[in-house]
Amino acid sequence: MSLGSLLVAAGIAETVRLLRTGDGGLWFWLPTLVGGGALVVAGTLVFSRSPGLGRVLTCAGCVLGILPTMWTLIVPVLLIVLAVLSIKQAAATIEN
Repeated sequence: MSLGSLLVAAGIAETVRLLRTGDGGLWFWLPTLVGGGALVVAGTLVFSRSPGLGRVLTCAGCVLGILPTMWTLIVPVLLIVLAVLSIKQAAATIEN
């Protein structure tokens, strides 16, 4: 949940910066950071009711969030760990 919120907050901050400076790239930053963060949060919230859907949403959000945060090195690693854990937990939940 906190990782998804971090992506949304970074996306909002980057969007505000872009609108104030007039720099390009709005159509890259907004969907990848805000969209990816929203998918991670949605996947986390849905996971308890529907592990399969939660896994898909979380992994899609992680993939979107990796693109703009690749330079940080830490956030992409956390997103990859989150995606792997989501897949493992969904598989264990579906089997039971």
